[in-house]
Amino acid sequence: MQYLKISVILVIWLDRRKIRDIMSKENFSNIVEIIKDGNITTVPEFYAGSCHSGIRKWKDDLSIIFTPLRTTTSAVFTTNKFAAAPIKVDKWQLKKSRNINAIVINSGISNACTGKEGYLNALETVKIAAENLDIGEQNVLVSSTGRIGVQLPMEKIKYGIEVCSKNLTRQGGGNAAKAILTIDKKTKEIAVKLKDQNPEIIIGGIAKGSVMIEPNMATTLAFLTTNVKISIKLLDKLLKDAVSVTFNCLTTDGCQSTNDMIVAVANAQSGVDVSKNNKLLRNFKTALYFVLESLTKKVAEDAEGVTKIIEIEVINSKSIHTAKNIGKKVANSLLFKTAMFGQDLNWGRIVAAIGSEGSNMDQEKIDLYFGDELIMKKGSKNDFDKKKTAQMMRDSFLRFKVDLNSGNFKAKILTNDITYDYIKMNAEYKKQR
Repeated sequence: MQYLKISVILVIWLDRRKIRDIMSKENFSNIVEIIKDGNITTVPEFYAGSCHSGIRKWKDDLSIIFTPLRTTTSAVFTTNKFAAAPIKVDKWQLKKSRNINAIVINSGISNACTGKEGYLNALETVKIAAENLDIGEQNVLVSSTGRIGVQLPMEKIKYGIEVCSKNLTRQGGGNAAKAILTIDKKTKEIAVKLKDQNPEIIIGGIAKGSVMIEPNMATTLAFLTTNVKISIKLLDKLLKDAVSVTFNCLTTDGCQSTNDMIVAVANAQSGVDVSKNNKLLRNFKTALYFVLESLTKKVAEDAEGVTKIIEIEVINSKSIHTAKNIGKKVANSLLFKTAMFGQDLNWGRIVAAIGSEGSNMDQEKIDLYFGDELIMKKGSKNDFDKKKTAQMMRDSFLRFKVDLNSGNFKAKILTNDITYDYIKMNAEYKKQR
């Protein structure tokens, strides 16, 4: 099953209310239709362009997403204390106006930890884009991804904006999806439309990310477009809620980025106000969640070197918070992840990770299962079939269950093993072209 080919941790810690709000996969097909080869410019009156400005050695490294129509725009940003200059500028831009017509994105340099000069360069990027696109400076956002601590080469940025501004097309979304990548191996793009809706309501999206991913908004870059009419307050809520159970439930390595952002732009081209009809609003919410979930999984599937997918379920916890944290402690344990790669059922590493969570727990109540084999009972080793578990360790999908026997809450986590390829790719990050 394609959805199980996930190469990062997918943490799901949903309370009952959120579970009710999220549609099952079976229901998606009744509401949304995936548009073949769709992306951000599948949405009417959105245009994009990309070019090689010279920041990277050979690939396209600068792109622009543009709509000439008046918009409602919402965004969520990283909470990292070393937030990059584009994050700071965009927060200021969105305080001035939610009518965003253009987003300028560069890859190769993140413009993070660049001080006042980096901030001024981000502002200068806004100014250059506004001049070339003939829009107000308050109508531009900027985004950067790449190496930290390097200043943007503004002559290259200016050249790239000038070229892209003259080559914005309705077919440019796919090229933009490529231009925002760093060490990603694949583009992440999607577009869907609501079924049985006239005029058509479409949501498109692109994203990037494969490492430095930890749930605390947003773990990557993602850009969404849609042609609905919607209020700022409602779009803010829908985006925040959808991100909380998609991108904010994603981690590869426990490393939070300085540049994470997700931006949603609605240009009202359809003339359909989704707030006027409760069923339409529910369907739009479902479609937005579907798009974000799909992009999240595409990011997940692009992580490098994975050989095993590992499910960690924590049950009978006193709180969702505790269940989630225990699951993440195990899932983020390098000792555990490397043992899984080596097909070594070293369950002591799981126990050590559980005990490091910090919550009050009764060791003598905790059971640990590998598949259906009870390998630790009430905090002590249990006799289990070692021949069977050795065979199970060769599988590509492994299941562990931690039963705290202390409450009624649970969390389920999917993680991957850590392999030589993960180390190699990140060690050679500076060699990206």
